[in-house]
Amino acid sequence: MSHDNGKKDLNFELDLLPFISMLSCCICFLMLTAVWTNIGTLNIEQGLGQESSRANQSASSLWVIVDGNGSVELSVKDAPQMPAAFNKISVYPSSQGKIDIQQIERIAAQMNQKLPDLKTALIMPKSKVAYGDVITLMDRLKKHNISEVGIAPIL
Repeated sequence: MSHDNGKKDLNFELDLLPFISMLSCCICFLMLTAVWTNIGTLNIEQGLGQESSRANQSASSLWVIVDGNGSVELSVKDAPQMPAAFNKISVYPSSQGKIDIQQIERIAAQMNQKLPDLKTALIMPKSKVAYGDVITLMDRLKKHNISEVGIAPIL
């Protein structure tokens, strides 16, 4: 029997260039993802309840009820030194029908001036509220020194 009859040659070359290109793309993607994951995080602590880091401090808190149509109701709880005007504030939607973030920021800045130890906020979104709106609201409250932001179950 001849050595060339019916048998394939087992020595062949494998082109590794596409494989190396794919791996380099994956490594670049992972490096970019790691940077954006770190930048895009929002640190959240529990603001209310037994596990709160400030359970022994004053219990004044800001309650934010967000409706699906863009209206927001802000109220300060357990803060007797807060003026009565801040007990219940309604913020109506912007002209685009979205949450009026600028108005909420102005109110948060005023609350921060009147009650500097207000560090807790509880956001209570209705079921129709967009996730991005809740995250934007949390971010803007943290910008105004309300560091402990929590989310209540959807109403």
